[in-house]
Amino acid sequence: MTPLLLRLDEHRITTDSNLDDEDFLFTMKGMPCFPRKDLTAITGQAKTGKTVLISMLLSCGAMADNEQSIIDIKRNSKEPLRVMWVDTEQSPRSTQNILNKRIKKMVLSKPSDDTENQSEEEVFPEDLFYVFNIRKAEIDERIELLAEGIDSYHPDLVVVDNVRDLTRDINDGPAAQKLIERLMDMATTYDCNITCVIHQNRNAENRGLRGWLGTELMNKVFEVFACQKTRQKEDVKPTFSVEQSLTRKYDIDSPMYYQMNDKGLPVTCEAPAVQPRNANGQFASYGKADTDTLNDAYIIRYPDNPSQPWEWDLRKLFSAVFGSRASISYNDLREAVMKEAHIQQKKYYEKVFSLAEDARVVYKDKDRCGRIVVQLIPA
Repeated sequence: MTPLLLRLDEHRITTDSNLDDEDFLFTMKGMPCFPRKDLTAITGQAKTGKTVLISMLLSCGAMADNEQSIIDIKRNSKEPLRVMWVDTEQSPRSTQNILNKRIKKMVLSKPSDDTENQSEEEVFPEDLFYVFNIRKAEIDERIELLAEGIDSYHPDLVVVDNVRDLTRDINDGPAAQKLIERLMDMATTYDCNITCVIHQNRNAENRGLRGWLGTELMNKVFEVFACQKTRQKEDVKPTFSVEQSLTRKYDIDSPMYYQMNDKGLPVTCEAPAVQPRNANGQFASYGKADTDTLNDAYIIRYPDNPSQPWEWDLRKLFSAVFGSRASISYNDLREAVMKEAHIQQKKYYEKVFSLAEDARVVYKDKDRCGRIVVQLIPA
């Protein structure tokens, strides 16, 4: 038995190892998420609702014990959590505005049918919130400030917005690995969840986490939540979505959709009807289809419903085209579906494919050569 082997045996896992059960801070759509002693990532393009999601998590964590949920997010413990938000991106005034005009509203808000009973004397629980803006701090000092805050205040949930600002170079591999390992160590040592906010790549064909830091983070986190904002017609409020794009254990099958009401609070809504725009930014037409010319084998009809007389049986259509294949190139799939369904216009096919994506029947991916392929999601 060498000293090195003795050290290795300290990390051995057996069937009889006495380990703590996983402890999740929240559920989303009924599924456990945001585990203690682990990392979570929140990602998305700029202005797609990442800060709104942060606000919901912080608010839900610290709400009174009789108000434990915000739309599809529910706190698991009856007792409120201690939450920490470390903002490295915005100005101190912007951080405070979000705290006052969004988080405070969510924490003190009541269900719509209970507004008459809401007391004006309710006090925001400052003792549960540890909000810091360290944008002015030196880059090398920020991680030390974060570590000192976690050590001193022992929060249950820590949100680092943005983790990219804890390192000088987002593409410095060794520095990225060192940073993620330190965050993992802090999460384990202090029994908290550390949620790291990071932007997505701008490339439409690659929505991974940005930089080498993003790659390292994606390899180590328990889960990733991707935020998206969908703008519809001018008279319709934009719809935000939160989708679990990666998890090690619990799959959340469908995105969480919400809009912001006139009071600045999130409310649940249906998936948006996405309509493309042309080069001038105007809403483009999908094209139309005459049901008499389509393959009736893949159409579900509702003769007693004038508002929706028919719809596609998307699962049946795409399953028939895929057959036993695991994936198909996007162009080959388009030709096969149009032929199978008797679709004449490519623009109309794009609508059908978009509906299939929203229904989580298919999704786009890349093969080993970087080519765009489409895979069928199991029912």
